[in-house]
Amino acid sequence: MQNDRVKFIKRMLVTIPVILSLVAIVLSIVTMINVVDINRRLRSVSLNSYVEQTLVSNNYIVGKSDSSKSAAGNIVTFGQSAAEQEKDDAIRVYLTFDDGPSSNTGEILNILKRHNVKATFFVNGPASEDPGLEPLYKRIVNEGNAIGMHSYSHKYNEIYASKEAFETDLDKIHSLIYNETGVDTKLYRFPGGSGNTVSRVPMSDFADILHGRGYEYYDWNIYPGDRTGKSYPEKAIIEGVLGNINEYRSAIVLLHDSDNHDSTVDALPEIVEDLLARDVKFCVIDETTPVIQQVVY
Repeated sequence: MQNDRVKFIKRMLVTIPVILSLVAIVLSIVTMINVVDINRRLRSVSLNSYVEQTLVSNNYIVGKSDSSKSAAGNIVTFGQSAAEQEKDDAIRVYLTFDDGPSSNTGEILNILKRHNVKATFFVNGPASEDPGLEPLYKRIVNEGNAIGMHSYSHKYNEIYASKEAFETDLDKIHSLIYNETGVDTKLYRFPGGSGNTVSRVPMSDFADILHGRGYEYYDWNIYPGDRTGKSYPEKAIIEGVLGNINEYRSAIVLLHDSDNHDSTVDALPEIVEDLLARDVKFCVIDETTPVIQQVVY
């Protein structure tokens, strides 16, 4: 009996360290995975905060029309060449609206029409399922504005799940725009911008898909912070645009026209009237537009 106890104790003395070692290894692996995931999330939050909020200060440098990267890293923008700028001193302003059509889009179109100003609308797809909003796709185009793709669903976890998912969504929004307006648009704006890190799939893969189809993606160099919606002050939107417009020869302004952006609608008349008084040239995005991108792929 005593021998059995001794044998049991010996076995335990051998087994327990092995078990503890295995537990330690498992915990180390779990900790490593968590650390990697936390770092990824922190990078995502940091960059998206920069893209969506810090852009209010508009620190991008408008450079020459080549693919050289700025000293700030891989976030670059493009602008007119020096020769082009000498030929045309007028500031080119591209007002762009994301996330519509919505109940606010009609009033935005009214404001633009009243001032004889054109803009570019990067649209989503859900409005096509609402009989009251569906005609807005055609109205955007009929009134001389440009129309581009901003994904069908605008659901990051779906769009960026895989290359196949991205292509499915891309086909859906492209077909919708063509069927509603007759426009075979080549314009695309990534939800979150080309510099977002939400996607686990490299954004370069999605850019390759776009370029393979002859499409181009456009970001922005002026963002007044209106993405936060109704709570964002009208005055801050006005100052965010007007206070930075003179920094660029070609200014692509990011605004939003979804349902909760009433303050954007309220701010738009003053923005447009002030810019008209400055004698800027309002343009829509097309193949002649300087390509402004957060990240070039």
